[in-house]
Amino acid sequence: MPEISPSNHQHQQSRPAADRHQQNGEQEGSEGSENYLPDAIKLGLGDFIFYSVLVGRAAMYDMLTALVSYLAVMAGLGTTLLLLAVFKKALPALPISIGLGVTFYLLARLLLEPFALNLSTQLIFV
Repeated sequence: MPEISPSNHQHQQSRPAADRHQQNGEQEGSEGSENYLPDAIKLGLGDFIFYSVLVGRAAMYDMLTALVSYLAVMAGLGTTLLLLAVFKKALPALPISIGLGVTFYLLARLLLEPFALNLSTQLIFV
């Protein structure tokens, strides 16, 4: 362990903790580094905006459609995470989630909602 002189000690106090750990010979990602997550999954702000716009648009029409769209987006995100574990490389988060979300939005709006409306007008509950 290197000796710390008073001037060196004062200089180290002003530096962030991660820099001090690297200077002392510790690797980034060790237990001493609180902010480094080597295997973290990161989603961009754009991903969340597209998800929320899709579900928000579905909620403007009907709550059943919004629920179906939300579940489809979550299933797409889960599928993307599974593919991420299989391929072990960076994958885009939008294509599968948005594809499933839009598909199920249209299916719910064009098929499921008229069917549910027809059942409710005839007082048939499933």
